[in-house]
Amino acid sequence: MSEKESFDVFCPQCNILVDAKVIAKGAGGFRSNAINPMDEVDAEYHGDYYYVFLCRRCNQPFLVRQSLYGIPGEFETVTEETVLYPNESKVLPEALPDSVKAAYDQAARSFHVSLFEPCVLMSRKCLEAVCKILNADGKNLSARLDRLHQDGHIDSRLLNWAHQIRLVGNEAAHDIDFIVTKEDARDIFDFTEAILIYIFSLTKRFEALQSRRK
Repeated sequence: MSEKESFDVFCPQCNILVDAKVIAKGAGGFRSNAINPMDEVDAEYHGDYYYVFLCRRCNQPFLVRQSLYGIPGEFETVTEETVLYPNESKVLPEALPDSVKAAYDQAARSFHVSLFEPCVLMSRKCLEAVCKILNADGKNLSARLDRLHQDGHIDSRLLNWAHQIRLVGNEAAHDIDFIVTKEDARDIFDFTEAILIYIFSLTKRFEALQSRRK
C-alpha cells in the first residue's frame, strides 16, 4: 500500500491548490483472477484505498480513492487517484463530444489555477465546438447561437446565457484593458456548464430513461 499523509488537491472554497491532511483511511478490497494472489507467482491484483482529507486552510473535506495494481513480492503501484467528493461538475464526461470536452476541460483547469481570462476564452470555445457539432451554421458565433435556439437545442434563457458568454469572451480576447475577475469567470464557466448539461448530459440521461422504460 502507498500510504499517504497529505494530498495536493484543488480546494473549491479557497480556489487554490492546497496541501490537505489525511484524517481517515481504509481499504476498499482487492481483486484478482488468481485463487490466492498472495501465494501464486506473478498473480496480478487490483485494489482500492479510500482517504478522507481536510484542507489545512478552511477544513473543506475531501474523499479520495487511490487505485492500486501490483504483483505480490514484486511491486505495487498507484494507477489512479480520484477525488470522489466534492464533485462540483454535473456534466457527464462520456456524453460530451471530444472537441467540446477538450475545451470544457481546459476551461475547468484554467479556473482551478486562477487563470480567469483563459477560462472565459475556453468557455467561449466550448460554444463554438457545440455549434459545429450540432451543425448550427451562421456567419459568426452570434448567428450560430441563434441557430441553436431556432433548431430547438436551447431555450431562450440558455440563449441569453450563451450570448453573455460570447460577449465576455469577445472582450477578454480583444480588449487589452478588460480584466476578468474571479466572479465573472466563475459565472461564465457555470453558465457554460449548464448549457452542456442541458444539451448533452440530460439528453443522454433522458435517452437512458426511455431505454429502461421500454
